[in-house]
Amino acid sequence: MGRYRSFYREECIDTMNNAYLVSEWALIRRNELVNIPDQLEIHPDFLRLLSHEEFESAFKEIGELFYQIYSDMADSPWRFGLPLYKSDEYDYFSNQARAARTAPWTLFYFMFCIFTCGNFKENVFVADTTEIKQMNKAKKTNLLLEILCDYGFVFEGIKKYNLSSGDYLEIDYPDNRSILKVLSVIAKKVKNTQLKDVKNYYSNAVSFSNAFIGWNYKILIEDLHTCSLGEGCAYVADKMHDEADKEVISTIDNILTEYGYTKKKGDSNEGPSLRYYYKKSSVYDYALTSDMGTLYLELRIRNAENCLKYLSMCPKKIVEMFRHSDTGCQNRINKTCRSAVKYTFEQTEKWHCGCCGAPFKIHPEKRDIPHYLKLMELGGKK
Repeated sequence: MGRYRSFYREECIDTMNNAYLVSEWALIRRNELVNIPDQLEIHPDFLRLLSHEEFESAFKEIGELFYQIYSDMADSPWRFGLPLYKSDEYDYFSNQARAARTAPWTLFYFMFCIFTCGNFKENVFVADTTEIKQMNKAKKTNLLLEILCDYGFVFEGIKKYNLSSGDYLEIDYPDNRSILKVLSVIAKKVKNTQLKDVKNYYSNAVSFSNAFIGWNYKILIEDLHTCSLGEGCAYVADKMHDEADKEVISTIDNILTEYGYTKKKGDSNEGPSLRYYYKKSSVYDYALTSDMGTLYLELRIRNAENCLKYLSMCPKKIVEMFRHSDTGCQNRINKTCRSAVKYTFEQTEKWHCGCCGAPFKIHPEKRDIPHYLKLMELGGKK
């Protein structure tokens, strides 16, 4: 412990000063690592090779390691073979921007593949290189292996970090061999439970809930064959680092569920999202979304004019949501937008885009939940 920057953090993500798109997204993906509590509840199935103290210590050290790797990716993306697309040269919808959003996950998926494809031979983990290659989608695996050596891993059995040069990859972590045992048991549980019937391991929705990628301590609570992780509102709440955000997610989820709404996972780029649908509607009314680490409540208010009188009873933060006006989207420029909401407020025409999400969104607070519900009651219907 202590060799890496502290896993616990309160600092905000500063993405504005990064020259590369992938640096910004490395910090966002770092923020999706789940906070690890001081004391862990660990099911006995995980403690066949290690004591509770050894397992807990190694688990926390891996959390610090993952955090440090993401930080180093942001600082030196070229070192990891990440795409070096400049932030000011590509728009959000470009192929380059899409590649940058998922690239920081690559190394962690590669580690996941390695530790699901082998077993221990004394203190060394031995993985079948053919199995790794069949499962892995990462390119430049020789570079990734070489990078992992910088973080304390030692590889034998292949030449020049080339997986094709040997039948087996021997992996050691001399500083703390408990690290290998923890990585292996969690990778295998995730593969055999969370990803058992999943065809695409690499989709956003799967990545957001993947306990290995997010290093989510809740994977330890249930036995090796049971996993309810990522279900319910925890899909978004687990990514939050503020207890107030977690509480408001739980409260809103309970209220909407009682009202008869059903929820589905969103597959956005910026972070996990839960979308709430009423009865058989094909369009969601509410969404709880982690947008680059910040929690937002989306409200599909269609008739904003019906809400304006009620704003006199709302706090300033909600009034500002209506005072705000979007600059527009490509559909607005092309004059093909059919999802926007237009209204006049304070003698000025306002315009909210509704193409990629609900037209109104706000960082929710528990005390303001009655206002959100009332606004949807007034303006949510067509």
